[in-house]
Amino acid sequence: MQFSTLDGRKYDVIVCGAGSAGVAAACSAARLGAQTLLLERHAYGGGIVTAAMIHTFDAIKSCADNSVSIVAGFASELLAEISRLGGDATADNPPEALTIHPEIGKIAVDNLLARHGVAVLWHAPVVEALMDGGRVAGVEAALRDGRARFHAPVVVDGTGDAQIAFFAGAPWTLDRELQALTSHFRLGGVAPGVTWDGWEAITRKAMEEARAAGEVGVYGGPWVIRLNDGEISLNTTRVFADPNDPARLSAAETAGRAQMLATWNSLRRRCPELRDSHIISGNSQLHIRESRIIDGEYRLTEEDIREGRRFPDAIAIGAWPVDIHPSDGKVGVHPHKESPPLPYEIPYRVMVPKNTDGLLVPGKAISTTHRAHGSTRVPGTSLATGQAAGVAAALSARTGAPPRFLDTGELRHLLRSQGAIVSVAD
Repeated sequence: MQFSTLDGRKYDVIVCGAGSAGVAAACSAARLGAQTLLLERHAYGGGIVTAAMIHTFDAIKSCADNSVSIVAGFASELLAEISRLGGDATADNPPEALTIHPEIGKIAVDNLLARHGVAVLWHAPVVEALMDGGRVAGVEAALRDGRARFHAPVVVDGTGDAQIAFFAGAPWTLDRELQALTSHFRLGGVAPGVTWDGWEAITRKAMEEARAAGEVGVYGGPWVIRLNDGEISLNTTRVFADPNDPARLSAAETAGRAQMLATWNSLRRRCPELRDSHIISGNSQLHIRESRIIDGEYRLTEEDIREGRRFPDAIAIGAWPVDIHPSDGKVGVHPHKESPPLPYEIPYRVMVPKNTDGLLVPGKAISTTHRAHGSTRVPGTSLATGQAAGVAAALSARTGAPPRFLDTGELRHLLRSQGAIVSVAD
């Protein structure tokens, strides 16, 4: 086997995956002085916001009252950097989501990683967890010049699929009714002056007609984001697969692109506002809403969310509706925004996998039920849990205490000192 020139390097914290959770974790750990390495399989960060092109940081604000911010700290720093670079999308978009231009989002991530002193390797898929008994002691990545083993007392799994937890043999679950996958795409040359809700009305009528004519099959929404006047993003294609099955995921990626083309052709035939449109880009990967979920020291439930239960080890706040894109063939808009929860607390224990030390799992794969996952899976919440994981990892590396035995009072204090909101009372 060929080994990279980087093989054998040691760090305080290793973060795998540069999505919302991973970037927040890496910057937050480095901010506390931890020597931090971030490994990402793509050539850029941002995760589903950039690679899957969803464009929005959902759950930064409360859906019950979009004037209330419930995620701050690193999330505020990232949004400020995006705004400074001119990456704010038009303000005419759904009020409960913060919309950005994905290309500017990538650069903002680059800037913050550099500003915090995070060592970054793009094109670095992790292929194995390095184990010391029941403890994760590092990871192995496949680099362009060979394999590289990186060592650290704490690893943060920000892959979104609990990939490192899987390699480490940590327990996980996979729901039998996984949410639909979507291939998002952007159109340019669309008619100016149409509002986001106007676009949704236009495209929904057209998709109903296209389905009746047999031109398209199962679809969602459409849900539309206005990136600029004359440029929109569509969330409407719908494919189904276990994203952990390589063959089925590959087939789903292919099917998603075919649906994108069929959808665009149907829309431009039926919508005068889209007659002169063109595809700017499709996403780099499918939007995977649901994958492996770890079996953590606590499993958050829909009842916890609906009843607003408090937790002594709360480290983040969620507020997105229980938003589950169905896998049963339903088309159009599924109910999800009719009864948004009040802001609710997320305990630290949902990031700590059972029976495995040296590992924290923030973001989409935190320990929840299938229904609760419909609320916690979104980027805004992932930024919050990612920041908590990064601070916890740095604290664990500094003190030598395994993540499951950390003083959560000290953790909450450090998070608040970084501007994070950790409880509904903050």
